[in-house]
Amino acid sequence: MDKVRKESPLSRIFDKMEKAELIVGGISLAALFFVVMIGIISRLINIPATWYEETTRVFFLWMMWVGVGSGFNHSESSRVTVFVNMMPEFVQKICHALYYVLNLLMFGVLIVFGFRLAMQQFNMGEMGSALRIPMWIVGICVPIGSIFGFLGVINTMLFEPWRLQTTAEQLEADELAAKAREEFSEEEGGDRR
Repeated sequence: MDKVRKESPLSRIFDKMEKAELIVGGISLAALFFVVMIGIISRLINIPATWYEETTRVFFLWMMWVGVGSGFNHSESSRVTVFVNMMPEFVQKICHALYYVLNLLMFGVLIVFGFRLAMQQFNMGEMGSALRIPMWIVGICVPIGSIFGFLGVINTMLFEPWRLQTTAEQLEADELAAKAREEFSEEEGGDRR
C-alpha cells in the first residue's frame, strides 16, 4: 500500500478544502458551545432566552453537516472494513467501487435537493421564528456539507485509496509507529552531536 500522498495542484486544493471544513466546523462548534453556556446561565439566573433554542439548532445543523462531509475526506466515515477484508480480492474491489459510486450518488442528490430547498426558502422569504434570520442560511448547510463530502470521496479515490482497505485500528497503529520512528530518529540525531 502506497501511503505517501502525491503532491499536485489538485491535492493542494483538497488540502485547502479540508482546512475550510475544519474552520467552518470549529466555528460552528465554538458558537454552539458559547450559546449553550449562555442558555445554561440564563436559566440559572431565571432570565428567559427565547432565541437560545433556535440558535442552538442552527449551529448544531451547521456543525453536523460540515462534520458529515469532512468525515468522508479521508474515508473516515462509517464502513465495515473487517468484513470486506475477509472477502476475496475481486469482491473487495467491487465493494470499494460501490463505496465510491454510492457515496458520490448520495452526495450528488443531497447537493441538488439541498440547493433546491435553500432556494425555495430564499424565494419564499422564510424567516426563523425567534432569531428572525432568513432560513436559507440554515438550509444552505446541507448542500455545503454535501459538497465537502462529495469532494472528500473524490479525494480518497484519487489520493488515498489505500484507506478503504485499512481498518481504523491499523491506521492508528501505523500513525503510532510513524511517530515512534520519528522520535527515534530525532533522538539518534541528537546523540550523534
